[in-house]
Amino acid sequence: MKFQCIVRRAWPSILAIALVCAGSTSAAEVPPLRLAEDNGSIISDLQTLAPQLLEMGRVPGLQIALIREGEVIWNKGFGVKSLESRDPVTTEAIFEAASLTKPFFAYAVMMLVDEGVLDLDTPIIDYLPAEEIEKLLGHPLDAEGFRLDWFETITARHVLSHSAGTPHGEGGPTFPLFFEPGTEYKYSASGYFYLQKAVEHLKGKKLELIMDEYVIDPLGMKNSSMVWRESYEKTMANGHDAYGAPQDFRKRSEANAAASLYTTAHDYALFVCAVMRGEGLKEATAREMLSPMIYVDKDMGLTWSLGFSLQTDANGTAFWQWGDYGIFRNYIIAYPKQKTAVVYLANSFYGLGICRDLVANSIGGQALGVEFLQYLNYDSPVCDFTWAVMDQGPGVVNELLTRMTADNPDMLSDRNIAMIGAILSEGGFYDEAIEFYAFVLQSKPQSAALKSALARAHLEKGEYESARMYYEKSLVAEDKEHYDSTGVDWALSFIKAVEAPAELPDEYLKTLAGDYGPRHVKFENGKLYYFRDNASATDYRELIPMSRDTFIMKELVLFRMRFDFDENGMPIKITGIYEWGYEDQSPRTQ
Repeated sequence: MKFQCIVRRAWPSILAIALVCAGSTSAAEVPPLRLAEDNGSIISDLQTLAPQLLEMGRVPGLQIALIREGEVIWNKGFGVKSLESRDPVTTEAIFEAASLTKPFFAYAVMMLVDEGVLDLDTPIIDYLPAEEIEKLLGHPLDAEGFRLDWFETITARHVLSHSAGTPHGEGGPTFPLFFEPGTEYKYSASGYFYLQKAVEHLKGKKLELIMDEYVIDPLGMKNSSMVWRESYEKTMANGHDAYGAPQDFRKRSEANAAASLYTTAHDYALFVCAVMRGEGLKEATAREMLSPMIYVDKDMGLTWSLGFSLQTDANGTAFWQWGDYGIFRNYIIAYPKQKTAVVYLANSFYGLGICRDLVANSIGGQALGVEFLQYLNYDSPVCDFTWAVMDQGPGVVNELLTRMTADNPDMLSDRNIAMIGAILSEGGFYDEAIEFYAFVLQSKPQSAALKSALARAHLEKGEYESARMYYEKSLVAEDKEHYDSTGVDWALSFIKAVEAPAELPDEYLKTLAGDYGPRHVKFENGKLYYFRDNASATDYRELIPMSRDTFIMKELVLFRMRFDFDENGMPIKITGIYEWGYEDQSPRTQ
């Protein structure tokens, strides 16, 4: 199995660029913690505020747990598990923890360090057989262009502090490394998966069993698991996308140290309490786990420890982590010296848009994490505009933008333009996206990036002539800021294949049909059709040949697939090729 990064995919996905600038605040401006206030008044405030935030922030459901004096004093569910079923969120409802899984795994790793199972500063490569590492990488260790000299120095300390230089969804001909390990910060799920494989090898058992043994069972986290349980069918909350649509349960049968934890706010709060107490760890180990290892943002006082990020502000030092797997977005922040913390889980793309208010009204202070990550706040002009357009249609675009940009001159920053356009396009609001880009182009008529974005909206709508026209205009536009011509090449080659597909004989196409692991290709009436297990598409889609070995699907601009052959010309695997450079492979099984 290659690196199984549970990450957002790259442009044009809203999951990659759906963060909007929200100015940072210096430590001196951070409001105080609510330590002097009694529990009852804080809980009363949250009881009133939470339903209001759900409504204003378009978040269907929420679980929250409050920690005071190192103990969980209150936890509650608000809203619904699904906008379709309207079943209420209870304290027993299950949410995806997403990246809250990472420090959860780190805690177990620190226990293994105490046991002498592994060392924080021993290269991980020393713990795994070469053949298993090469299987993870997808290529030999001595592959040309691969930075083996860097890779063989990566340690558990680097991985847990996100300073290993490993990728977070990026791909390439070889496994990419972005800097010498230990020298910089770069958030990475791949590193955690690499360390997971070493831990599993050293312990001789699967990660879900290790986490049960070391963390879940000892802490009494009775509703939590690193893999799907059948009992979750009745208790699981549905995640909701940017358009409020509930999504199917993601039933993971294999644990992933980066993001596969299923949990409740109460269960996760038990874990946070254990971390604050240093429970299950030697005193020095517990202290080291929450010590800064690498700077994240010096100006904001952010560093990364062994699992959690740390913020140092006027209130002291807190550890925090966000979770974001698109349709579930979560946050935890804890001040160990003051023994206060809050954990919340939300079943929505917009779940982090209410973070600032929830943190301020629960423990006080500020959620510097969402400031650093630049998550969109629910009451921002960008949200107001995007939601109004989705509700009312393309006819209101010009009127709203004229009025709103007059009141908010910075509203149409480059980042906000990307955010709005991507949300509209990915939701199928193509007419709205076209009107939006056309409006913005009036003030930036020579922007190649905007012309390309307008072309993309036409392309997704299936208006190939208009798409081609704007792509060609983008190539000759004078302003090339934020412009990527490789995306234009990708799109134009897609249009060419749709309009003039390669002609291939039936007998040849029949040789390509078969099963390739989770990918399935069938031949029918002179055409190939494609289906992938557990994909969003529920039926086979027609494959359109670009060339003898490469095919596209009309419904999916960002993906194409290539058949790879042996020396006898027989297909042996499918390579999925994604617009942002990532590739994955599926060997032929039948």
